[in-house]
Amino acid sequence: MTIFPPKPVRFAALLFACFVTAAFADQKENFQIRVSGLGPNGQIPDDFALNQFGCYGKNVSPEISWSGAPAETKSFALAVWDSDVPKASSFYHWMIVNIPGSAHSLSAGAGNLDKRLAPAGAVQLKNDYGQPGYGGPCPPGHQLHHYHFALFALKAEHLPIDQRTAPITAAAEFQKEVLGKAEVVATYHRE
Repeated sequence: MTIFPPKPVRFAALLFACFVTAAFADQKENFQIRVSGLGPNGQIPDDFALNQFGCYGKNVSPEISWSGAPAETKSFALAVWDSDVPKASSFYHWMIVNIPGSAHSLSAGAGNLDKRLAPAGAVQLKNDYGQPGYGGPCPPGHQLHHYHFALFALKAEHLPIDQRTAPITAAAEFQKEVLGKAEVVATYHRE
């Protein structure tokens, strides 16, 4: 069971979200992310949902591709989070950093570390379920939740982050390196 972060960490998460939103409000729309099987505000297929805690998905991370990243991009970071959790900060389902700047996609299933499908050098952090890699949606109750798939283009080639780094700490670390952000928001609820 996840222990909620202390209030200063919650504030840091809110501050980070505000920074990213404000910093890229005027960003050109060239940098785009596509999540296979999802449209904006579309329903996340059960294949991507968790297979625990009363959810019966396949827990497969979707194929993600992108284009139009800023020319100065040296690496990428991907964060997937639920913004409707009943706590002050978001619930991270996947964070992967140090994706090479030459990459243009993550294949389906790349969030499963055993499959070794992520690009060489990429680091997958523990999600808020406590496992490294991808952990699909499984919201409490039957309310509709919104899931953000956000890709950050970074000016740093390599961040000093390892698998033990908490997602909120990693987000604060790469915040100062962000050149651009592309995002898709989708929804999920239990049947």
